[in-house]
Amino acid sequence: MKPYGSLLAWIKPNSPDEFVAAFVGEGALPGVYENFAGRKPATQLCSSHNEARQWVHDQAEALDLPIKWVNEGPLV
Repeated sequence: MKPYGSLLAWIKPNSPDEFVAAFVGEGALPGVYENFAGRKPATQLCSSHNEARQWVHDQAEALDLPIKWVNEGPLV
């Protein structure tokens, strides 16, 4: 079964040389399905913003899903 929808992705700086890249599928948000609490986002600690962005792009490519960049992560 092929995933559907988009990946909601964001990057949060922790310090000048540490960034957290994160994403969650739109279908994994709370309330999408009845009695579904949602899924925590996948995360990766990166040493630059570009590295974080590339990690998200690589994951999206592997899943064959488009990316929707958001300012901050959804509450899950």
